Amino acid sequence: MKKINLIITTLVGIVFFVSCDSRTQQELEIVKDPTYVKNIKPIMDAKCVSCHSGGNQFPDLDTYAAVKGAQDGTNSNQLLCSLMSSPCTSNRMPKGDAPLSSSTITTISTWINNNYPEQ
Repeated sequence: MKKINLIITTLVGIVFFVSCDSRTQQELEIVKDPTYVKNIKPIMDAKCVSCHSGGNQFPDLDTYAAVKGAQDGTNSNQLLCSLMSSPCTSNRMPKGDAPLSSSTITTISTWINNNYPEQ
């Protein structure tokens, strides 16, 4: 019985540690000169547009103009990065999903600070 408990505990530990590092290499790297097409759109497509497109949830985040507008205030008073990195989990985006990695948030922040390059 002790041997079975040890095996189960070991397997649970292995699963836990493997799942802790299941991030992709792209999530681990901070992009120095991100563009919308190459870096930001894939993030939005993977983490945002399932809710924020087609008028489902304001603001729409499915086009360059919409994402840029959400950042510069023309579509929303909330900055995406503040919602993505909010310490309050009830406000943090993406809602109901794991928070974005700090490197992903830094990539988005860099894109904003670089004046939203499209390509």
